[in-house]
Amino acid sequence: MLSRGNVLLLVVLLVQLVLLAISVATSSGGQARLVQPILIGMSAAEIDRLGFSDDLGNEVTVARSEVGWALPDADDFPVDSDKVEGLLEKIASLDTRRLVATNPANFTRLEVDDEEFRRKIRLESENASAELILGGSGGADAVYVRRAGEDNVYLGVGLNSWEFSTQISTWVDASYVNVAQDDVLEIRVENDEGQFTFVRDGASLTYAGLSEDEVLEDTKLPIILRNAASIRLLEPLGLAALDEYELAQPRVRVQVRYRKRVEVDVLAEAEDAGETTESAESSPEEATDGAEPEYAEEAYALSFGAELEDGVVLKSSDAEYYVLVRDTVFKAFNDIKRADLVKAPEAAGEADMGSTPVATPMN
Repeated sequence: MLSRGNVLLLVVLLVQLVLLAISVATSSGGQARLVQPILIGMSAAEIDRLGFSDDLGNEVTVARSEVGWALPDADDFPVDSDKVEGLLEKIASLDTRRLVATNPANFTRLEVDDEEFRRKIRLESENASAELILGGSGGADAVYVRRAGEDNVYLGVGLNSWEFSTQISTWVDASYVNVAQDDVLEIRVENDEGQFTFVRDGASLTYAGLSEDEVLEDTKLPIILRNAASIRLLEPLGLAALDEYELAQPRVRVQVRYRKRVEVDVLAEAEDAGETTESAESSPEEATDGAEPEYAEEAYALSFGAELEDGVVLKSSDAEYYVLVRDTVFKAFNDIKRADLVKAPEAAGEADMGSTPVATPMN
């Protein structure tokens, strides 16, 4: 039977053993190390500007605006705010728990060197700033990370360098022009070769400039239609019409006329017809079942300007922003020639022996 004094001694011994185990588990080289956030002194909610770059010189900067996160260098063109906030939370959760290296000789191997790195992340708040260097992968959803100006390299869990894409189009809604090809009624193109008009002929698109004895060469039409109806931007340029865009006299002009379905106000029509509001709300599908859809004609104009290093300047009459697009979009209209739209005499003769194509399918 242990005496009361022996019991107390045993308790003290157990406490000492527990403290010793904690000390060993949290020490490096015999010295205890405090686990703290790598981004100490800044919270995700305080950060109002975020920039990231790769070792090829590509760079993206986003900042808080009145409508969420946006591109300050492009007159606050909106970006995916949820995506930005999610990454800020991941950065804020990185801590010093797993120390990987302290010797600068290892920086290049881990890809966290000042010159050889995967990403440099710059974070700014009203009263503070910090820069993190993200390196290679340290495993699944893990990256080597070093705070600029310091020697300690940590393993950051829950983050990858590739999540900070330096392609602006991955951060924005890149759909600049988006109309269903089947709804396009007419395309008019003006380039150095002249003016060209393409019109809908039933379910097809055809060239309106054919004479009676000419046969359509339809291979160009799918490319023209596709690029007139759907254009994705590479990056937004801003709201101002800068002289360097050379849009005072556009290199190519395109006018697109299309049909747009009219959204029917089921409740208003039901009230006009004397029906109860409850019946219209309960079955809006039934209220429009069997009715022919209504369409209204709309139009937009595309003006192509200067060819810059990364693409061609474009302005749509339906959009506020000037943007940069791939040169393939510009060439789809700039390269149109009448000779390419009319079959050569021999080819036309061969076509007459069979069925003569006069139009090209929309899809």
